[in-house]
Amino acid sequence: MELVHAPVAELKNLLTESFEEFAKDQAAHGAQRALGCALSGGGTALIFLPALRAAKVDWSKITLFWTDERAVPADDAESNYGIADRMLLSPLGAKAPRAFRMPANLPNLAEAAVTYDDVLASELRGGVLDLALLGVGEDGHVASLFPGHPALLENDLRTVAVEDSPKPPKRRLSLTLRYLLQTRKIWVVVMGSRKLPVLQAALSKTQRSTPLDVLLHQAKDLTVFTDQVIRRR
Repeated sequence: MELVHAPVAELKNLLTESFEEFAKDQAAHGAQRALGCALSGGGTALIFLPALRAAKVDWSKITLFWTDERAVPADDAESNYGIADRMLLSPLGAKAPRAFRMPANLPNLAEAAVTYDDVLASELRGGVLDLALLGVGEDGHVASLFPGHPALLENDLRTVAVEDSPKPPKRRLSLTLRYLLQTRKIWVVVMGSRKLPVLQAALSKTQRSTPLDVLLHQAKDLTVFTDQVIRRR
C-alpha cells in the first residue's frame, strides 16, 4: 500500500498525473481492451472528477463503470452517475469515454444487480477492473458496503443489491467487496479531518472491522490519497 499526502490543490494535480501515467503504462503494455475504470460519488468525487477531466488521455481507450449508485434518477442530486455526467462526461463532450451507468433506478434491485453483473462480464471480457476510485465514509464504508452489512457476504455476483443502507437513501447498488478486491489498482481518496480517525485506525490495527480495513490489507495494489497527516505505527 502507498500513502500519498498533500494539500487538496496539490492532490488534484497528483491524481491527474497518476491517471495519465496509469493510462500510458497500460497502453505501453498493449492492453487488449479498453481500460475498465470504476468511479464512486459523494464529496470525494468533487476532488477526483475534475482531476480526471484535466488528464491528457485517450478517452476512447477507457470505459467507465461505477462502484455504487443510489436508487434515484440520473438527474437527481444524489446520483453518482449524475455528478460524473455534470463534472466529467458532459464537459469532455465528443471526447467522453463510453460509460455504463448502474441501473439502480429499476424497481427490482436484485434484477438490476444481475444486469450490471452481465455488463461488467461482457465489457471486461470476464476479467477484472483495471482501476477503482473510492471515497470512504466516517464509519469506514466504501462504495455502498457498510460495516456489518449482509451485502459484504455476496460472493456470487460482481454487483449486489442493498435494500436497507444505514445511510440514506436506503436502496442502492454496489460492487461486491470480493470483486473490488480483484481490481488491479485501487485509489482511495480521503479528504477532511472527519475521515482521519477511521483511516488512522485502518492503517494501525490488525483487526478487519470495516470494509476500508479489508481493502487496505487485502487489495492487490492500493494507494491512499489524503490531505490528512497520518501517524504510522
